[in-house]
Formats: sequence, structure tokens, C-alpha cells
Amino acid sequence: MNWRFFMILLFLFSYVVVGIMQILASIDGILYFFGLHWIFALLAAVVLVFIPVIGPIAGVYGAVAAWGWSIWSALLLFFWPYVLYLLLVALGFSASFWTAKELRKYIGKGPTIIDAEYVVKKNKIK
Repeated sequence: MNWRFFMILLFLFSYVVVGIMQILASIDGILYFFGLHWIFALLAAVVLVFIPVIGPIAGVYGAVAAWGWSIWSALLLFFWPYVLYLLLVALGFSASFWTAKELRKYIGKGPTIIDAEYVVKKNKIK
């Protein structure tokens, strides 16, 4: 089996498993906090999944209160995309900073613009 295909399948499987765990934790958090019927909790969890901060907070509450997880493991389960995005932004910022620093070394060395090699002559009409 091709290793790229295997990695894609592993990523998709883990993404689906984490998504299912997040929805189940959100359902259990809503059940535990509001005491709703599981059908209403399911509908509320599906709606809350699409709200960026409220959905993960409900899931963290469900994982901690209903499942008995530690707060750090629940935060890691629900907020790993935000940590990944912050890491990527920090790496991009540092890369652009070091690139700009390296480019400043070369400013002023050699031609900075392309000079034309020809001269435009006026056309004399007689």
C-alpha cells in the first residue's frame, strides 16, 4: 500500500473519530447541564458545533463534567485546531521576519532596478 494513501486514510479516520467524540461530549454536556431529552440535546449540539467558541466550550464541559476527563485533556481535544493555527501563524510570522532580515542585507548591493539599454530618439517630421 502506498504510504501517502495510508496517511490520508489515517488522517480521515482520526478526524472523523475526533469529530464524533466532540459531538458526543457536546451532547453529554448539554444533557448534564440542562437536563434535556437526548434528541433535543443532539439538535442543540449539532447547532453548537458550527459556532466557533460556544461549541467547544460545551464539549469541554461535557467531557469534564459527564465523562470525568481532566480539563487539559478536554481542552486538547476541542481546541487543538486553534493551537495549530496559532503555531502556523507564529511560524509564518517568524519566517517572514527572517526573510525580510535576510533581504535587508542585499539592499543597496548591485542594481536595484533594471535600466533600459536604449535611448528613445525624437522623430523629426519634415
